[in-house]
Amino acid sequence: MNSEKTDKYTLDPLLTNELRFFIMSILSMYEEADFNFLKTELKTTDGNLSVQMRKLEEAGYLSSRKEFINKKPKTTYQITPEGLEKLTLYIEKISSFKTGLSG
Repeated sequence: MNSEKTDKYTLDPLLTNELRFFIMSILSMYEEADFNFLKTELKTTDGNLSVQMRKLEEAGYLSSRKEFINKKPKTTYQITPEGLEKLTLYIEKISSFKTGLSG
């Protein structure tokens, strides 16, 4: 199999994780979202969300801003241009698989 065909069928391993995919999807719809909003929307634990956010941030898919409000920490996240590009490509590949299967 040549590399062009392999690339066509290769999905981004970071986004094949369901929680990371939905984190990225939510962030693509909002200018920014804070940790507690994401935790509530995704019905996940602090620990699990923290691990997944760190992986996405280390990959450059999102950025974070930390601040204190009334002496309480608040972390806000934004999808990066690279992250949006990776998410868009992932969705396009999934859509093309679906089209290929039904066509």
